Amino acid sequence: NMARAAAAVRPFKGVCYSLDEAMGESFAEEMGEELGVSFTVASSAEECCNLSDVLFTQTPGSSTVLEKEWLKESGVTIIASGSDQPTKQEIPNDVLKASKYISDLTMQTSRVGELRGALQAGVMSEGDVYAELGEIVNGDKPGREGDEIIVVDLTGTGAQDAAIGQVAWDKLSQL
Repeated sequence: NMARAAAAVRPFKGVCYSLDEAMGESFAEEMGEELGVSFTVASSAEECCNLSDVLFTQTPGSSTVLEKEWLKESGVTIIASGSDQPTKQEIPNDVLKASKYISDLTMQTSRVGELRGALQAGVMSEGDVYAELGEIVNGDKPGREGDEIIVVDLTGTGAQDAAIGQVAWDKLSQL
């Protein structure tokens, strides 16, 4: 999950929220023990957003999970990586429009990612995409440049999946 990935990169204080309170408590306890990270269970999605510099959304839902007013004015990064399909939309269009929008593959996110809804609503065009993830990783374009909303829309690509699989294989082969 994303908590494990984040812990591999840098220390953090965890905040989680779940519609199922018991599931949120269980996640916080399990991840806290496994990662040695303190987790707070937020009582609402709004509280979770208010407390977070980085948000990971991972739902297959067709209704949004946050509101622009809930986000920190000092900037926030939202990584949308839920199960992508033509009806999914976790992030509201006004958040997408206000963001530095980064896709993993624009051709794909315009069909099944968060970008699809904003395009259909007419609030964004493919020209509003700041960058594809590879452009940031390669240093062709800068990432965060101040107090801004960044949305990273990850629909998954075969090449990324293969690279992740190779890294996992390499690490497991060393055990």
